[in-house]
Amino acid sequence: MSAQEQFRLLYVCVGNVCRSVLAERMTRRELERNAPFAGLFRVGSAGTRCRGSRPMHPYTARLLADRTADTSGFAARRLTAELVRHTDLVLTATVRERDDVLGLLPAAIRRTFTIKEFARLVARAADAGDYRPADPVERARQIVVDALRWRGRVPYRVDGDPLPDDIPDPDRTVEAFQACAATVDRAVQAIVPALCGPARAPGGAAVDRDA
Repeated sequence: MSAQEQFRLLYVCVGNVCRSVLAERMTRRELERNAPFAGLFRVGSAGTRCRGSRPMHPYTARLLADRTADTSGFAARRLTAELVRHTDLVLTATVRERDDVLGLLPAAIRRTFTIKEFARLVARAADAGDYRPADPVERARQIVVDALRWRGRVPYRVDGDPLPDDIPDPDRTVEAFQACAATVDRAVQAIVPALCGPARAPGGAAVDRDA
């Protein structure tokens, strides 16, 4: 299967050892479990200020294992303009990382969102009942277009949070990592069905680190 036939999703945080890894591996888990045509989706992650090919944080590995998500074969990598250029959708942990992505490749503005922002927008797009192509990859690309159309039009619950679209980098406690993982998991539970549809068909999620 050629890369052109796949939908490429890239998660981005700062160090690529926690938030983006949680999102990447939870997304792969959901694809393997539930998504139709999961092999048409390639999921990766990167860090804006990643330092070398580090392993995921031990708490990240622990929380992923608790959720039966794969923790094998991971090495952190630095975000590059080339990675962004060849990605259909870039989802970042915070608005700052979203700005960092656009600093590398301003043309990616139409396909770059924060994780929480995109989860909120695709929920509204799904409610709108817009047309969806039958081809799974084209369908996912249309979802990105629909999310962009709703950007700035879907209110969010602030609840005293001055940065409601951000998933902050957790401090060094396991409790902070648990809260972060729960937030990421909720977002992934909205994102994967929106991109892929609710029913499962044969096929496995691609796991190439060159996503």
